[in-house]
Amino acid sequence: MRLRRTRLGLDDFHTIRVIGKGAFGEVRLVQKIDTGKIYAMKTILKTDAIKKEQLAHVRSERDVLAESDSVWICSLYYSFQDRGYLYLIMEFLPGGDLMSLLIKEDTFSENMTRFYMAECVLAIEAVHKLGFIHR
Repeated sequence: MRLRRTRLGLDDFHTIRVIGKGAFGEVRLVQKIDTGKIYAMKTILKTDAIKKEQLAHVRSERDVLAESDSVWICSLYYSFQDRGYLYLIMEFLPGGDLMSLLIKEDTFSENMTRFYMAECVLAIEAVHKLGFIHR
């Protein structure tokens, strides 16, 4: 709990590289300068989130990550903001996302599909148990 109460800013992290881009910003692989620990930093452009009327979704995402203690949902370690961005400092999970894998594979075999769909069901169930609905 103490980690989450620490006052942090962008200067506390060194960007290693960009690992993804989304609708409101990007995800970077970062290293916390004082500890050397590696995290994923999601940056969300405030003006885009407001313009696209997605503030409730952004808040919900932060709440799910903060409240979860599930193996199916990545951990949120820190969150902070500045004038232009919201920052979510999360557990880095190497390997990429499901869509990237599908693009790489082109199509999944029946066994692969069964495996990943079962994992998706378990992850969505974990979100539902927290009282959230995945859109």
